[in-house]
Amino acid sequence: MKMNIKYKLSSIALLAAALTFSSCEKALEVDPRQSVDIATALNSRENVNAAITGVYSRLKSARVYGRDMIALPEALSDNGRATNRSGRFVNESNNQPNAHFIHWQNYYYAINDINLALEAIPNLNVTPAVTDAEKATWEGQLQFLRALCYFDLVRSYAYDPGTAISSQDKGGVPLLLNGVKTLEDAVLRLPARSSVADVYKQVYADLQAAEAKLGNLTTTPSIASKQAAQGLLARVALYNKDYATAKEYADKVIATHGSRLLTAGGYVNGWRNRVNPESLFEVAFTINAENIGVNESLQTSFTTIVIAGNRSQTGGFGDLVPTEALLTDLGIVMTKTATGASTSGTAAVAIASRSTDVRNLLYEIGTAGRGAAFVETTKFLGKNGSINLDNVPVLRISDMFLIRAEALSTPGSPVLDEAAARLDLKKIKENRYTDYGASTAAVSDLLLSGQDLLNEIIRQRRIEFAFEGHRFFDLKRLGRDIVKSPATLPFSDYKILPSLPVRELDGNPNLVNNTGY
Repeated sequence: MKMNIKYKLSSIALLAAALTFSSCEKALEVDPRQSVDIATALNSRENVNAAITGVYSRLKSARVYGRDMIALPEALSDNGRATNRSGRFVNESNNQPNAHFIHWQNYYYAINDINLALEAIPNLNVTPAVTDAEKATWEGQLQFLRALCYFDLVRSYAYDPGTAISSQDKGGVPLLLNGVKTLEDAVLRLPARSSVADVYKQVYADLQAAEAKLGNLTTTPSIASKQAAQGLLARVALYNKDYATAKEYADKVIATHGSRLLTAGGYVNGWRNRVNPESLFEVAFTINAENIGVNESLQTSFTTIVIAGNRSQTGGFGDLVPTEALLTDLGIVMTKTATGASTSGTAAVAIASRSTDVRNLLYEIGTAGRGAAFVETTKFLGKNGSINLDNVPVLRISDMFLIRAEALSTPGSPVLDEAAARLDLKKIKENRYTDYGASTAAVSDLLLSGQDLLNEIIRQRRIEFAFEGHRFFDLKRLGRDIVKSPATLPFSDYKILPSLPVRELDGNPNLVNNTGY
Protein backbone atom coordinates (compact mmCIF):
# COMPACT_ATOMS: atom_id res chain seq x y z
CA MET A 1 0.00 0.00 0.00
CA LYS A 2 1.22 3.51 -0.81
CA MET A 3 2.64 5.46 2.10
CA ASN A 4 1.23 8.95 2.45
CA ILE A 5 4.47 10.87 2.91
CA LYS A 6 2.65 14.19 3.09
CA TYR A 7 0.82 13.20 6.23
CA LYS A 8 3.81 11.67 7.87
CA LEU A 9 6.12 14.52 7.09
CA SER A 10 3.69 17.08 8.44
CA SER A 11 3.61 15.15 11.74
CA ILE A 12 6.41 14.05 13.99
CA ALA A 13 8.17 10.88 12.90
CA LEU A 14 9.44 10.29 16.40
CA LEU A 15 10.41 6.76 15.54
CA ALA A 16 11.18 5.04 12.26
CA ALA A 17 8.39 2.64 13.21
CA ALA A 18 5.91 5.47 13.11
CA LEU A 19 6.74 5.98 9.44
CA THR A 20 7.23 2.42 8.31
CA PHE A 21 5.28 -0.10 10.36
CA SER A 22 2.13 2.02 10.31
CA SER A 23 2.35 3.15 6.70
CA CYS A 24 -0.39 0.80 5.60
CA GLU A 25 -2.91 2.18 8.07
CA LYS A 26 -5.74 3.51 5.94
CA ALA A 27 -6.49 6.24 8.45
CA LEU A 28 -3.10 7.79 7.78
CA GLU A 29 -3.96 8.43 4.14
CA VAL A 30 -6.08 11.41 5.18
CA ASP A 31 -4.35 14.74 5.70
CA PRO A 32 -4.97 16.22 9.15
CA ARG A 33 -7.32 19.19 9.06
CA GLN A 34 -5.49 22.49 8.58
CA SER A 35 -2.17 20.68 7.99
CA VAL A 36 0.27 21.80 5.34
CA ASP A 37 2.94 20.03 3.27
CA ILE A 38 6.38 20.87 4.66
CA ALA A 39 7.86 21.00 1.18
CA THR A 40 5.98 24.23 0.48
CA ALA A 41 4.19 25.16 3.70
CA LEU A 42 6.56 27.40 5.56
CA ASN A 43 7.47 29.87 2.84
CA SER A 44 4.75 32.49 3.32
CA ARG A 45 2.97 34.39 6.05
CA GLU A 46 -0.25 32.57 5.28
CA ASN A 47 1.29 29.16 5.63
CA VAL A 48 3.18 29.98 8.82
CA ASN A 49 -0.10 31.19 10.31
CA ALA A 50 -1.80 28.02 9.03
CA ALA A 51 0.88 25.89 10.67
CA ILE A 52 0.37 27.65 14.00
CA THR A 53 -3.40 27.29 13.67
CA GLY A 54 -2.82 23.61 13.00
CA VAL A 55 -1.01 23.22 16.32
CA TYR A 56 -3.90 24.83 18.21
CA SER A 57 -6.19 22.48 16.30
CA ARG A 58 -4.29 19.44 17.52
CA LEU A 59 -5.24 20.37 21.09
CA LYS A 60 -8.88 19.78 20.14
CA SER A 61 -8.40 16.04 19.69
CA ALA A 62 -10.52 13.83 21.94
CA ARG A 63 -7.25 12.35 23.16
CA VAL A 64 -6.14 15.78 24.37
CA TYR A 65 -8.33 18.70 25.51
CA GLY A 66 -11.34 17.57 23.50
CA ARG A 67 -11.90 15.00 26.23
CA ASP A 68 -9.12 12.94 27.79
CA MET A 69 -7.02 15.67 29.43
CA ILE A 70 -10.19 16.86 31.15
CA ALA A 71 -12.18 13.67 31.78
CA LEU A 72 -9.54 11.05 32.55
CA PRO A 73 -8.03 12.93 35.53
CA GLU A 74 -11.51 12.83 37.06
CA ALA A 75 -12.07 9.14 36.29
CA LEU A 76 -8.61 8.06 37.46
CA SER A 77 -8.96 10.01 40.71
CA ASP A 78 -11.51 10.08 43.52
CA ASN A 79 -13.73 12.68 41.79
CA GLY A 80 -15.52 10.66 39.12
CA ARG A 81 -17.27 7.31 38.92
CA ALA A 82 -18.44 5.57 35.79
CA THR A 83 -22.16 5.01 35.29
CA ASN A 84 -21.58 2.20 32.74
CA ARG A 85 -24.24 3.62 30.46
CA SER A 86 -21.95 3.14 27.47
CA GLY A 87 -19.00 1.30 28.97
CA ARG A 88 -16.78 4.37 28.71
CA PHE A 89 -14.57 5.28 31.72
CA VAL A 90 -15.36 2.03 33.55
CA ASN A 91 -11.79 0.73 33.38
CA GLU A 92 -10.28 4.14 34.10
CA SER A 93 -12.57 4.62 37.08
CA ASN A 94 -11.46 1.22 38.38
CA ASN A 95 -7.78 2.01 37.62
CA GLN A 96 -7.31 -1.06 35.46
CA PRO A 97 -3.97 -1.68 33.70
CA ASN A 98 -3.66 0.18 30.37
CA ALA A 99 -6.76 2.27 31.10
CA HIS A 100 -4.93 5.58 31.12
CA PHE A 101 -3.71 8.46 28.94
CA ILE A 102 -2.92 7.68 25.29
CA HIS A 103 -2.00 11.14 24.00
CA TRP A 104 1.70 10.52 23.30
CA GLN A 105 1.36 10.52 19.51
CA ASN A 106 -0.91 13.57 19.40
CA TYR A 107 1.52 15.66 21.39
CA TYR A 108 4.64 14.60 19.51
CA TYR A 109 2.96 15.35 16.20
CA ALA A 110 2.22 18.83 17.56
CA ILE A 111 5.79 19.23 18.84
CA ASN A 112 7.21 18.38 15.44
CA ASP A 113 4.92 20.89 13.75
CA ILE A 114 6.13 23.48 16.26
CA ASN A 115 9.79 22.67 15.74
CA LEU A 116 9.49 22.89 11.95
CA ALA A 117 7.76 26.27 12.20
CA LEU A 118 10.32 27.65 14.66
CA GLU A 119 13.12 26.63 12.31
CA ALA A 120 11.44 28.20 9.29
CA ILE A 121 10.53 31.59 10.77
CA PRO A 122 14.06 33.10 10.93
CA ASN A 123 14.61 32.23 7.26
CA LEU A 124 11.27 33.37 5.91
CA ASN A 125 11.92 35.53 2.86
CA VAL A 126 8.76 37.36 1.86
CA THR A 127 7.68 40.79 0.72
CA PRO A 128 7.03 42.87 2.72
CA ALA A 129 9.64 41.54 5.11
CA VAL A 130 8.65 39.90 8.37
CA THR A 131 8.76 42.45 11.19
CA ASP A 132 10.27 41.80 14.59
CA ALA A 133 6.78 42.05 16.08
CA GLU A 134 5.39 39.38 13.74
CA LYS A 135 8.31 37.10 14.45
CA ALA A 136 7.92 37.54 18.20
CA THR A 137 4.19 36.78 18.07
CA TRP A 138 4.71 33.62 16.04
CA GLU A 139 7.61 32.37 18.12
CA GLY A 140 5.94 33.22 21.43
CA GLN A 141 2.82 31.25 20.55
CA LEU A 142 4.83 28.26 19.37
CA GLN A 143 7.03 28.25 22.46
CA PHE A 144 3.98 28.46 24.72
CA LEU A 145 2.38 25.55 22.87
CA ARG A 146 5.55 23.45 22.99
CA ALA A 147 5.80 24.06 26.71
CA LEU A 148 2.18 22.98 27.19
CA CYS A 149 2.77 19.81 25.15
CA TYR A 150 5.89 18.81 27.06
CA PHE A 151 4.35 19.64 30.43
CA ASP A 152 1.30 17.51 29.69
CA LEU A 153 3.51 14.67 28.49
CA VAL A 154 5.87 14.67 31.47
CA ARG A 155 3.15 15.01 34.12
CA SER A 156 1.26 12.14 32.50
CA TYR A 157 4.00 9.64 31.65
CA ALA A 158 6.50 10.32 34.46
CA TYR A 159 6.67 10.89 38.18
CA ASP A 160 6.53 14.49 39.31
CA PRO A 161 9.59 16.11 40.91
CA GLY A 162 10.08 15.08 44.51
CA THR A 163 7.68 12.12 44.41
CA ALA A 164 9.44 9.49 42.30
CA ILE A 165 9.61 5.93 43.55
CA SER A 166 13.24 5.19 42.74
CA SER A 167 12.76 1.51 42.02
CA GLN A 168 10.05 2.31 39.46
CA ASP A 169 11.32 5.60 38.03
CA LYS A 170 12.19 5.38 34.32
CA GLY A 171 12.71 9.09 33.71
CA GLY A 172 10.79 11.73 31.81
CA VAL A 173 9.92 11.84 28.12
CA PRO A 174 12.10 12.31 25.01
CA LEU A 175 13.03 15.92 24.29
CA LEU A 176 12.96 16.76 20.59
CA LEU A 177 13.76 20.35 19.70
CA ASN A 178 14.48 19.98 15.98
CA GLY A 179 11.97 19.16 13.30
CA VAL A 180 11.79 15.78 11.56
CA LYS A 181 11.26 16.21 7.82
CA THR A 182 12.20 12.93 6.18
CA LEU A 183 12.34 9.21 6.77
CA GLU A 184 16.09 9.54 7.04
CA ASP A 185 15.68 12.10 9.84
CA ALA A 186 13.43 9.71 11.70
CA VAL A 187 15.79 6.76 11.38
CA LEU A 188 18.62 8.83 12.83
CA ARG A 189 16.55 9.95 15.83
CA LEU A 190 15.70 7.23 18.27
CA PRO A 191 15.78 9.26 21.48
CA ALA A 192 15.85 7.90 24.99
CA ARG A 193 13.74 9.39 27.74
CA SER A 194 15.20 12.65 29.01
CA SER A 195 15.30 13.23 32.74
CA VAL A 196 12.29 14.86 34.35
CA ALA A 197 14.55 17.75 35.40
CA ASP A 198 15.66 18.35 31.81
CA VAL A 199 12.07 18.36 30.55
CA TYR A 200 11.09 20.91 33.19
CA LYS A 201 14.14 23.01 32.32
CA GLN A 202 12.99 23.13 28.70
CA VAL A 203 9.41 23.98 29.69
CA TYR A 204 10.69 26.86 31.85
CA ALA A 205 12.86 28.14 29.00
CA ASP A 206 10.01 28.05 26.49
CA LEU A 207 7.58 29.80 28.81
CA GLN A 208 10.03 32.51 29.82
CA ALA A 209 10.79 33.12 26.15
CA ALA A 210 7.07 33.21 25.36
CA GLU A 211 6.42 35.64 28.19
CA ALA A 212 8.94 38.07 26.74
CA LYS A 213 7.50 37.88 23.21
CA LEU A 214 3.72 37.73 23.65
CA GLY A 215 1.27 40.55 24.12
CA ASN A 216 -1.22 40.92 26.94
CA LEU A 217 -4.33 38.78 27.22
CA THR A 218 -7.28 40.14 25.24
CA THR A 219 -10.86 38.96 24.97
CA THR A 220 -9.62 35.96 22.97
CA PRO A 221 -8.00 33.57 25.47
CA SER A 222 -7.78 30.84 22.82
CA ILE A 223 -4.59 32.54 21.57
CA ALA A 224 -1.46 32.35 23.71
CA SER A 225 -0.69 35.55 25.60
CA LYS A 226 1.82 36.90 28.10
CA GLN A 227 -0.55 36.08 30.98
CA ALA A 228 -1.16 32.56 29.63
CA ALA A 229 2.60 31.95 29.62
CA GLN A 230 2.96 33.39 33.11
CA GLY A 231 0.02 31.36 34.40
CA LEU A 232 1.27 28.12 32.90
CA LEU A 233 4.73 28.72 34.36
CA ALA A 234 3.15 29.27 37.80
CA ARG A 235 1.45 25.87 37.46
CA VAL A 236 4.58 24.17 36.13
CA ALA A 237 6.65 25.58 39.00
CA LEU A 238 4.09 24.30 41.53
CA TYR A 239 4.44 20.78 40.11
CA ASN A 240 8.21 21.25 40.21
CA LYS A 241 7.95 22.21 43.89
CA ASP A 242 9.67 25.45 42.96
CA TYR A 243 7.45 27.48 45.24
CA ALA A 244 9.27 30.78 44.88
CA THR A 245 8.81 30.74 41.09
CA ALA A 246 5.22 29.57 41.45
CA LYS A 247 4.48 32.55 43.67
CA GLU A 248 6.44 34.96 41.45
CA TYR A 249 4.45 34.11 38.34
CA ALA A 250 1.11 33.83 40.10
CA ASP A 251 1.82 37.32 41.48
CA LYS A 252 2.37 38.63 37.96
CA VAL A 253 -0.95 37.33 36.65
CA ILE A 254 -2.94 38.38 39.70
CA ALA A 255 -1.44 41.87 39.53
CA THR A 256 -2.74 42.43 35.99
CA HIS A 257 -5.78 40.14 35.76
CA GLY A 258 -6.81 39.24 39.29
CA SER A 259 -10.03 41.18 38.77
CA ARG A 260 -11.19 38.41 36.41
CA LEU A 261 -12.02 36.27 39.44
CA LEU A 262 -15.80 36.04 39.33
CA THR A 263 -17.92 36.87 42.34
CA ALA A 264 -20.41 34.42 43.80
CA GLY A 265 -23.15 36.23 41.93
CA GLY A 266 -21.46 35.88 38.54
CA TYR A 267 -19.89 32.44 38.84
CA VAL A 268 -22.63 30.29 37.28
CA ASN A 269 -23.23 32.70 34.40
CA GLY A 270 -19.50 32.63 33.71
CA TRP A 271 -19.81 28.95 32.86
CA ARG A 272 -22.80 29.62 30.61
CA ASN A 273 -20.81 32.07 28.47
CA ARG A 274 -19.12 30.83 25.31
CA VAL A 275 -15.83 32.12 26.75
CA ASN A 276 -15.38 31.78 30.50
CA PRO A 277 -14.54 35.27 31.84
CA GLU A 278 -11.94 33.74 34.17
CA SER A 279 -10.01 32.04 31.37
CA LEU A 280 -6.36 32.85 30.80
CA PHE A 281 -6.17 30.19 28.09
CA GLU A 282 -8.90 28.10 26.48
CA VAL A 283 -9.00 25.53 23.71
CA ALA A 284 -11.68 26.95 21.44
CA PHE A 285 -14.19 24.89 19.46
CA THR A 286 -15.77 27.45 17.18
CA ILE A 287 -17.33 25.63 14.23
CA ASN A 288 -19.62 22.63 14.12
CA ALA A 289 -17.08 20.68 12.06
CA GLU A 290 -15.01 20.52 15.25
CA ASN A 291 -17.84 18.88 17.19
CA ILE A 292 -16.49 15.71 18.82
CA GLY A 293 -20.00 14.28 18.96
CA VAL A 294 -22.29 12.24 21.13
CA ASN A 295 -19.79 9.51 21.96
CA GLU A 296 -16.77 11.41 23.29
CA SER A 297 -17.45 15.12 23.82
CA LEU A 298 -17.19 16.57 27.31
CA GLN A 299 -20.89 17.32 27.37
CA THR A 300 -21.92 13.76 26.62
CA SER A 301 -19.22 12.39 28.92
CA PHE A 302 -20.40 14.35 31.94
CA THR A 303 -24.14 14.83 31.59
CA THR A 304 -27.39 13.72 29.99
CA ILE A 305 -28.73 17.26 30.24
CA VAL A 306 -29.05 19.47 27.17
CA ILE A 307 -30.38 22.62 28.86
CA ALA A 308 -29.67 23.48 32.48
CA GLY A 309 -32.66 22.74 34.69
CA ASN A 310 -34.48 20.73 32.04
CA ARG A 311 -34.77 17.00 32.78
CA SER A 312 -37.27 16.29 30.01
CA GLN A 313 -34.73 16.30 27.16
CA THR A 314 -31.89 13.76 27.05
CA GLY A 315 -28.72 14.45 25.13
CA GLY A 316 -25.51 12.73 26.16
CA PHE A 317 -24.70 9.62 28.16
CA GLY A 318 -23.45 11.11 31.44
CA ASP A 319 -20.75 8.44 31.54
CA LEU A 320 -18.79 10.01 34.41
CA VAL A 321 -20.48 11.53 37.46
CA PRO A 322 -19.32 12.89 40.83
CA THR A 323 -18.45 10.51 43.62
CA GLU A 324 -20.24 10.83 46.94
CA ALA A 325 -17.02 12.17 48.48
CA LEU A 326 -16.90 14.99 45.93
CA LEU A 327 -20.58 15.79 46.43
CA THR A 328 -19.90 16.08 50.16
CA ASP A 329 -17.05 18.52 49.55
CA LEU A 330 -19.32 20.48 47.22
CA GLY A 331 -21.86 20.81 50.01
CA ILE A 332 -24.53 18.70 48.31
CA VAL A 333 -26.57 16.44 50.61
CA MET A 334 -28.48 13.62 48.97
CA THR A 335 -31.68 12.02 50.16
CA LYS A 336 -31.42 8.78 52.08
CA THR A 337 -33.31 5.54 51.83
CA ALA A 338 -35.22 4.06 54.73
CA THR A 339 -32.15 2.03 55.62
CA GLY A 340 -29.90 5.07 55.54
CA ALA A 341 -28.08 4.24 52.32
CA SER A 342 -27.68 6.98 49.74
CA THR A 343 -30.08 6.79 46.85
CA SER A 344 -27.50 8.30 44.50
CA GLY A 345 -27.70 6.46 41.20
CA THR A 346 -31.35 5.41 41.45
CA ALA A 347 -34.34 6.77 39.61
CA ALA A 348 -35.51 8.34 42.89
CA VAL A 349 -32.31 10.30 43.44
CA ALA A 350 -32.84 13.77 44.90
CA ILE A 351 -30.79 16.60 46.37
CA ALA A 352 -31.93 17.25 49.92
CA SER A 353 -29.90 20.43 50.45
CA ARG A 354 -26.99 22.51 49.23
CA SER A 355 -24.45 24.66 51.01
CA THR A 356 -24.02 28.31 50.04
CA ASP A 357 -21.10 27.38 47.76
CA VAL A 358 -22.24 28.55 44.31
CA ARG A 359 -19.97 26.01 42.63
CA ASN A 360 -22.45 23.27 43.53
CA LEU A 361 -25.10 24.98 41.39
CA LEU A 362 -23.31 23.51 38.37
CA TYR A 363 -24.34 20.04 39.56
CA GLU A 364 -27.87 18.81 38.85
CA ILE A 365 -29.91 15.64 38.74
CA GLY A 366 -29.58 14.29 35.21
CA THR A 367 -32.32 12.80 33.10
CA ALA A 368 -33.56 9.21 33.23
CA GLY A 369 -33.30 8.92 29.46
CA ARG A 370 -30.19 6.72 29.66
CA GLY A 371 -31.31 4.76 32.73
CA ALA A 372 -31.07 5.59 36.42
CA ALA A 373 -30.50 9.27 37.19
CA PHE A 374 -27.37 10.63 38.84
CA VAL A 375 -26.08 14.00 39.96
CA GLU A 376 -24.09 15.32 36.98
CA THR A 377 -21.91 18.32 36.27
CA THR A 378 -23.19 20.92 33.82
CA LYS A 379 -19.94 22.83 33.28
CA PHE A 380 -20.08 21.84 29.61
CA LEU A 381 -23.46 22.36 27.94
CA GLY A 382 -22.83 23.16 24.30
CA LYS A 383 -22.13 26.82 25.01
CA ASN A 384 -20.99 27.51 21.44
CA GLY A 385 -24.54 27.12 20.17
CA SER A 386 -24.53 23.42 19.40
CA ILE A 387 -24.77 20.38 21.64
CA ASN A 388 -21.35 18.83 22.38
CA LEU A 389 -19.49 21.98 21.30
CA ASP A 390 -17.75 23.77 24.18
CA ASN A 391 -14.64 25.84 24.65
CA VAL A 392 -12.42 24.17 27.24
CA PRO A 393 -10.71 26.30 29.92
CA VAL A 394 -7.11 25.20 30.45
CA LEU A 395 -5.98 28.05 32.74
CA ARG A 396 -8.31 30.14 34.91
CA ILE A 397 -7.48 33.06 37.19
CA SER A 398 -8.72 31.17 40.26
CA ASP A 399 -5.82 28.78 39.75
CA MET A 400 -3.37 31.62 40.31
CA PHE A 401 -4.82 32.42 43.74
CA LEU A 402 -4.78 28.75 44.76
CA ILE A 403 -1.28 28.16 43.35
CA ARG A 404 0.00 31.11 45.34
CA ALA A 405 -1.82 29.97 48.45
CA GLU A 406 -0.27 26.51 48.19
CA ALA A 407 3.21 27.93 47.60
CA LEU A 408 2.81 30.14 50.65
CA SER A 409 1.51 27.38 52.92
CA THR A 410 3.61 24.32 52.03
CA PRO A 411 5.93 23.38 54.90
CA GLY A 412 9.53 24.06 53.98
CA SER A 413 8.61 26.51 51.21
CA PRO A 414 11.17 29.33 50.87
CA VAL A 415 8.23 31.74 50.60
CA LEU A 416 6.27 30.30 53.53
CA ASP A 417 3.79 32.93 54.74
CA GLU A 418 0.68 31.44 56.28
CA ALA A 419 -0.97 34.81 56.87
CA ALA A 420 -0.70 35.62 53.16
CA ALA A 421 -1.90 32.11 52.24
CA ARG A 422 -4.99 32.63 54.41
CA LEU A 423 -5.72 35.85 52.52
CA ASP A 424 -5.72 34.01 49.20
CA LEU A 425 -7.92 31.29 50.67
CA LYS A 426 -10.26 33.98 51.96
CA LYS A 427 -10.38 35.62 48.53
CA ILE A 428 -11.44 32.37 46.87
CA LYS A 429 -14.08 31.61 49.49
CA GLU A 430 -15.51 35.14 49.49
CA ASN A 431 -16.02 34.78 45.75
CA ARG A 432 -17.58 31.33 45.95
CA TYR A 433 -19.75 31.26 49.11
CA THR A 434 -22.67 33.67 49.25
CA ASP A 435 -22.50 34.02 53.06
CA TYR A 436 -18.79 33.52 53.68
CA GLY A 437 -18.19 36.78 55.51
CA ALA A 438 -20.85 36.01 58.10
CA SER A 439 -20.13 32.29 58.41
CA THR A 440 -18.39 30.39 61.17
CA ALA A 441 -16.07 29.00 58.48
CA ALA A 442 -14.62 32.47 57.94
CA VAL A 443 -13.67 32.62 61.61
CA SER A 444 -12.30 29.07 61.60
CA ASP A 445 -10.20 29.75 58.50
CA LEU A 446 -8.35 32.51 60.34
CA LEU A 447 -7.07 29.87 62.77
CA LEU A 448 -5.82 27.44 60.14
CA SER A 449 -2.10 26.74 60.10
CA GLY A 450 0.38 24.07 59.15
CA GLN A 451 -0.97 20.95 57.46
CA ASP A 452 -4.58 21.94 58.23
CA LEU A 453 -4.16 25.12 56.18
CA LEU A 454 -2.54 23.28 53.28
CA ASN A 455 -5.23 20.59 53.34
CA GLU A 456 -7.98 23.19 53.12
CA ILE A 457 -6.28 24.81 50.14
CA ILE A 458 -6.02 21.41 48.41
CA ARG A 459 -9.69 20.78 49.24
CA GLN A 460 -10.62 24.08 47.63
CA ARG A 461 -8.64 23.06 44.55
CA ARG A 462 -10.73 19.90 44.40
CA ILE A 463 -14.00 21.83 44.56
CA GLU A 464 -12.90 24.65 42.27
CA PHE A 465 -11.55 22.47 39.46
CA ALA A 466 -13.78 19.40 39.71
CA PHE A 467 -14.38 17.99 36.22
CA GLU A 468 -11.76 20.31 34.72
CA GLY A 469 -8.92 17.78 34.65
CA HIS A 470 -6.91 18.63 37.77
CA ARG A 471 -7.68 16.14 40.53
CA PHE A 472 -5.60 13.13 39.44
CA PHE A 473 -2.63 15.35 38.69
CA ASP A 474 -2.93 17.12 42.05
CA LEU A 475 -2.99 13.84 43.99
CA LYS A 476 -0.12 12.48 41.89
CA ARG A 477 2.16 15.51 42.31
CA LEU A 478 1.52 15.40 46.07
CA GLY A 479 2.37 11.69 46.21
CA ARG A 480 -1.00 10.81 47.73
CA ASP A 481 -2.92 7.56 47.51
CA ILE A 482 -6.18 7.74 45.55
CA VAL A 483 -8.82 6.75 48.08
CA LYS A 484 -11.87 5.56 46.23
CA SER A 485 -14.41 2.80 45.75
CA PRO A 486 -14.16 -0.07 44.99
CA ALA A 487 -10.48 0.02 45.98
CA THR A 488 -7.85 2.57 46.94
CA LEU A 489 -5.00 2.99 44.47
CA PRO A 490 -1.77 3.41 46.48
CA PHE A 491 0.65 5.97 45.10
CA SER A 492 3.23 3.18 44.93
CA ASP A 493 1.07 1.19 42.49
CA TYR A 494 2.57 1.06 38.99
CA LYS A 495 -0.81 1.99 37.51
CA ILE A 496 -0.28 5.59 38.64
CA LEU A 497 1.64 5.91 35.35
CA PRO A 498 0.47 4.81 31.89
CA SER A 499 2.32 2.59 29.48
CA LEU A 500 4.27 4.17 26.66
CA PRO A 501 2.73 3.32 23.27
CA VAL A 502 3.70 -0.10 21.94
CA ARG A 503 4.48 1.29 18.48
CA GLU A 504 7.07 3.63 19.99
CA LEU A 505 8.68 0.88 22.06
CA ASP A 506 8.78 -1.51 19.11
CA GLY A 507 10.48 1.03 16.87
CA ASN A 508 12.91 2.57 19.36
CA PRO A 509 15.26 0.32 21.33
CA ASN A 510 16.37 3.33 23.38
CA LEU A 511 12.94 3.84 24.96
CA VAL A 512 12.22 2.17 28.29
CA ASN A 513 8.62 1.57 29.30
CA ASN A 514 7.18 2.43 32.68
CA THR A 515 7.30 -0.25 35.35
CA GLY A 516 4.63 -2.93 35.26
CA TYR A 517 3.93 -2.97 31.53
